[in-house]
Amino acid sequence: MTLLSTKERPGRTAQLGPDDWIGAALSVLVESGIEAVQITTLARKLNVTRGSFYWHFEGRSDLLKALLAEWRARNSGVMLDALAQSVSLEAGVLDLFSVWVDHTRFDPKFDQAVRDWARRDAALGQALREEDDARVAAIAAFFERFGYEPTEAFVRGRVIYFTQLSFYALGIDEPMAQRVAYLDAYFLCFTGTKIDASVSEAYRRLLLSGEEE
Repeated sequence: MTLLSTKERPGRTAQLGPDDWIGAALSVLVESGIEAVQITTLARKLNVTRGSFYWHFEGRSDLLKALLAEWRARNSGVMLDALAQSVSLEAGVLDLFSVWVDHTRFDPKFDQAVRDWARRDAALGQALREEDDARVAAIAAFFERFGYEPTEAFVRGRVIYFTQLSFYALGIDEPMAQRVAYLDAYFLCFTGTKIDASVSEAYRRLLLSGEEE
């Protein structure tokens, strides 16, 4: 049986936008893995017919490309924006920390789900390595901007980035109060310099006040 297109169907199927399908695909990817991201599954999740999907996408591969674009925009874009806006070494490192602890900005479950997906897809695996390299390069460029020589900046970029990825991959569940208690030591480890005590204290208060809200 041939499905009618959305143009031929009245009602709410035409009201769905591509973002609805991408959002549903993201949710299924995180919950169940890439194999579960199927048009029929998503249509059922959105309570619409499959025909609604083809209003916005040529096929499943088109949706997967959009899903990866969403991942890049969310999880790489927010990091690059934070580093680009930094006016000092302290501000940049703390802005990066802020991105990583705020899961409405950087989505670690989405990031890990894409990494799981890449283990089954060689082309995506290569794209993921390139994305990781670009993220490290952005952090390295930030360090260079504040006086670090290129090799040291690159290594520090790797250390700070791969440390955070490991934090997510290991599923470490650490209360924010405990995590920020290590802030001065983390900053010294990542930068080789001590953070100003007043800046450190203000940042801790800011993060902990957010936890209380």
